[in-house]
Amino acid sequence: MEIPKILDRISFQLDSFQEGFEILSKARSLEEMAKNFSKILRGNLLTTNVNVFHKSDRNQPWKEVYVTRSQSLSYINNYRYNNHFHINFLKNQEYKVCSILPLIDKSLFGIIIGKKLDKTEYTTLDKITLQIFFQLLDNAYQFFINRKKEKDLIFTLNQKILQLNSMIDTGIEISKSHEENFLFNLALKSVISLTNASRGMLEIVSKSLKKETIYFPNSFKIVGDENIIKTEFEFKDSLHTFTLVDKESRNGFIPFDDTDQLILDALSRQVHVALENQHLHLGALEKQKIEQELSVAASIQKAIIPHIMPHIEGYDIYGINIPSKEIGGDYYDCIKLKNGKYALIVADVSGKGISAALLVSSLHASLQAYLHTDLSLIELAQKLNKVMYESSTIDKYVTFFIAVLDPISGQVESLNAGHNPSFIIRKNNEIIQLKNGGVPFGMMDSNFPYQSELSILDIGDRLILYTDGIPEAMNQKGKFYEDEGRFEKFILNNNGNARSFINNLVTDVKKFAGKAPQSDDITVLCLKCRAR
Repeated sequence: MEIPKILDRISFQLDSFQEGFEILSKARSLEEMAKNFSKILRGNLLTTNVNVFHKSDRNQPWKEVYVTRSQSLSYINNYRYNNHFHINFLKNQEYKVCSILPLIDKSLFGIIIGKKLDKTEYTTLDKITLQIFFQLLDNAYQFFINRKKEKDLIFTLNQKILQLNSMIDTGIEISKSHEENFLFNLALKSVISLTNASRGMLEIVSKSLKKETIYFPNSFKIVGDENIIKTEFEFKDSLHTFTLVDKESRNGFIPFDDTDQLILDALSRQVHVALENQHLHLGALEKQKIEQELSVAASIQKAIIPHIMPHIEGYDIYGINIPSKEIGGDYYDCIKLKNGKYALIVADVSGKGISAALLVSSLHASLQAYLHTDLSLIELAQKLNKVMYESSTIDKYVTFFIAVLDPISGQVESLNAGHNPSFIIRKNNEIIQLKNGGVPFGMMDSNFPYQSELSILDIGDRLILYTDGIPEAMNQKGKFYEDEGRFEKFILNNNGNARSFINNLVTDVKKFAGKAPQSDDITVLCLKCRAR
């Protein structure tokens, strides 16, 4: 069959491929996925005898997942293969296609297909179609695995939430207690319940070696190498030691895990704090401690943002970052490179808070490492995309813009990874949007074909980088700052130095927003060419 005809047929079958993936990705089990895959192949290739096997790794035996001919197990057991995906078209009387498909979790699909219903040979188009459907099966399996991991994670998180809620309730009860024996018994019973321990005790030993022991449910002695976890704290002149013994499960006793130790440590700290509050009234100090920890976290993030911009001969540069919360998700920087050029960067992490701050820190560290190598902007973007993908959850991504300036020639090479378009404002007020690039970092694990673009900054030209906290600043009427071209008008009507331009822009944005709270971080970086 001629190549154009093949392409026409494949184009015609695109809807079928999409429908096939949707069917496969909805499978709740491997058996259902294999059965649906068999139906899809039979419907698209008019083939018979589709047999699907699976093994968890290369050294394990094949297991039947969906088999229409039981003798095919013997065939695939004797089939030799390597670790790479391949499709073999056979001259066997019973089987015409055999393929081994390596999967993301190191497991394998083995697929054996019989003759076509019309007994004709498999055409070139059939072979291409098979390759596409095998790839769809691979993608659907990845989706299946990710969905299973997500369900397992949700189940684990729900358990942790229940434990956390119980700990909160227990903490409230502990904080209300003003009698030590009641406090100790309550804490011991609660931590045994939260960790599924079979029994526990609290030993209180003073410096004079006077000893008091509280047990639950009954007194006991620890014998030999029993399964135990401990934690302790000192209060006044006494050492308080909590000990839990034998974690119970439906299948008998099992070892305590790290979470059990964390719960025991946390309950112990709550008892300690309650005792201190009773005797030393340290409630206010505890609050101050928490505020200090949050302040330290915010300070660490602020240290990443430059306070003083580097001096670039012939250029005026200034930047600002105003987080909407104590810990934000915006980032900007200007980094001098070893070849005398400068990298101007602005980025925005989806969401806010600690998780966004962690991604900002990871991005900053990666930039410091990669910018001082000989990577091109496209290679840099692909590296950063991979780092962000591996460092973030599925709902987190980073929009990113970078411009590398040669201060002598004025040449600017830029790349935009899903970020707001940055602007070059010519001295004649022509606005050029810098959009070339690709998708945000962290959205997909692939070497996306990013693109960069070249521009020249002449004397009087400006380069403006910003995050969506500027154009999407909202007033009390629900209107955005960029509505009706206000942002663009401000840029064209304000052409002072970089510092005054940014300060006036922030003032104008806040004036527009009025009493409406700042809904997003505000970050702007401005570079103006004065002379060369």
